[in-house]
Amino acid sequence: MEDRNPTDAVVTIKQLGTFDVENYGDLLYPAVFRRALQERDPRLALSAYSPLAGDAPHAAGFETRAARTLFGPARSGADASSEDDRLVVGGGDILRTDRETLAAHYVRGAGAGLRREVGVTGSLRYHALRRVAAWRAERFRARAFARRWLSYTDPGPFLIDPARLPGGDGAVCYLSCGVPHDFAPGERREVARVFERARFVYLRDEQSADKLRRCGVRRELHVAPDLAVLLGRQLDGAVEAAKGRALLKSLGVDTSVPVLCFQSMPYPGFDAGEIARQLARYRRDSWGEVVLLPLGRCHGDAEFLRLVAEASNGDFKFADARTVAGAVSIIAACDLFAGTSLHGNITASSFGIPHLHGPLPTDKADGFLSSAGLPAWLRLGSWGELYEKIGEASLLGPEFFASRAGAARVRVTRVVDALLDALLA
Repeated sequence: MEDRNPTDAVVTIKQLGTFDVENYGDLLYPAVFRRALQERDPRLALSAYSPLAGDAPHAAGFETRAARTLFGPARSGADASSEDDRLVVGGGDILRTDRETLAAHYVRGAGAGLRREVGVTGSLRYHALRRVAAWRAERFRARAFARRWLSYTDPGPFLIDPARLPGGDGAVCYLSCGVPHDFAPGERREVARVFERARFVYLRDEQSADKLRRCGVRRELHVAPDLAVLLGRQLDGAVEAAKGRALLKSLGVDTSVPVLCFQSMPYPGFDAGEIARQLARYRRDSWGEVVLLPLGRCHGDAEFLRLVAEASNGDFKFADARTVAGAVSIIAACDLFAGTSLHGNITASSFGIPHLHGPLPTDKADGFLSSAGLPAWLRLGSWGELYEKIGEASLLGPEFFASRAGAARVRVTRVVDALLDALLA
């Protein structure tokens, strides 16, 4: 996933998203989209943009530029570039206006990172508030981050009016995006105006399309499964599984027996002890192994999974994969995946691995299952169902999941091709 030299490209496309957070799914999008561009024309290149500039987390293999630089003055003459007017937004659940909720995914830790997030004065105020009430300090921090880094455009940081781009007439396309919540009544007219001006809109589920239609969007909305289903075509599953088994063996995992990969973020009502008991039943009855894989560090996965590991009395192995490539390989090496991570499930699905979505009260898991032609019961109602549903998902078999993934890839490829036709016209 090396950055190409833009001077060697016919056109450099800009991609805007949350590629600067420690979250597996967000970091997949530039990698998968870059490969899709290369399949279409090896001379196409990609530049990633996010709220924060710098190296993408977890050795993702690319740098991000600051999103606010997208909205500078138009360039002319020798400084002009064919990338000026072509912007792809996505993917992920980023079609939203709740900046402070987005900001909470960034504001973790202290020290130099805190000063970058909120400035020196903001850092001093944050520490003063912590001495009074920690919750007030964290609320201030999220608000200050949102004002500093997510206020470059309205109505939301990833809802882009083409008129705001240099030249005032750029092409904006949306790639594999989700709409997590309905927009407030007072926002809907502006949201509809922005999307009516887009060149192409690819949404990853029907729920997201319905939320835009409730805003008054009347243009064509293209719905297909999430872009990440292309992983199963872009990467050799057998090669990735071999890499993953090597990583697992280095952790002391016996890869000659069934291996279940588990992930979860913390959430009210999620009991690490209950999860450990469900996984222990699987381990005992299958004579298998359980691997705990944090995928969303920005959501607190690592801390929660360490609680699950402690509750297992050392029976489960904690896979502290610090690279996106390592996480892909570990999932590919396992016999089943269960977790709250949408893209953990999609990665498993793309390689034909049975999987179960954790019981988060969001509709994106339901949206993926529906768009990919998978049974709705693969989304758990509670962790208390985990052991029973592991057996049911396993009975469907890898061939079932592989066939559904193949059909999903056909649909996604068709939509991506149409998006690029519109973008490059």
